[in-house]
Amino acid sequence: MTDALTTDATLLPAPLRGCLYCHAEGTVTLGESRKVLGIGSSTPLLTCSQCSAVAQFEEGATADEWRIRYRSANHAARYYYVWLHLGQAGWLDADAALTASLYGFVQRYRLQQVLHGELNWLRPAPLTDPPSLMSPSELVYLTLNPASLRQASKRNGVLAMNSEDPVQDVGRCYVTDQKLHLLGQRRDWAHKLSEVQRVDQTERYWRVYVGDSGQYYQGENLPGQMDAQLFAAVIRVLCKPDLNYNGS
Repeated sequence: MTDALTTDATLLPAPLRGCLYCHAEGTVTLGESRKVLGIGSSTPLLTCSQCSAVAQFEEGATADEWRIRYRSANHAARYYYVWLHLGQAGWLDADAALTASLYGFVQRYRLQQVLHGELNWLRPAPLTDPPSLMSPSELVYLTLNPASLRQASKRNGVLAMNSEDPVQDVGRCYVTDQKLHLLGQRRDWAHKLSEVQRVDQTERYWRVYVGDSGQYYQGENLPGQMDAQLFAAVIRVLCKPDLNYNGS
């Protein structure tokens, strides 16, 4: 099917027109899988010369019916989102892969805006009925739910492995131009952005450490929420330029 359609690139399946991972066009080649001693898959491989991503590709009856699975992918910070949602996703059908690729493109664009100090796309605005610890003049940039406030433990070695820090409260988190707020189940909490000491991120969560007591806000990477990398970048821009920033 692919050979018959190469005269008109617009009729090719999307992964053959451009890389779903880095979004470069004309950088993908289709080749055969290599078997070692007869062992291995015979599924064709897509290789991108731009980002070096390699994926297995299965065509369907039409150009819109196909599946893809990434075998190796670029882990650079700019590919954070697509690494999570394409690189580690296993087999994806056309709709799921194209959606993840689109969201990855938008996320990378938004991240570049944030790194250049452009936050207006977040549409910051005051709340009409702000909570008790929030000033009516504070502009809300982010609303995240759920988030938690935790206390970093002082356990070391074996005791610290696979252990969760104590949760002080859980609720809705607001990030404003002045503070971090948590409307918790126990009480309302607030910390000035000047108290932020460090921002961490992984593929699973973001953490914002405040003050000197080891308290930190944490949110999980969940569907429909801002991903950890983008959240961390927004916090860094809202805080001070010399903020400690740790990220994968």
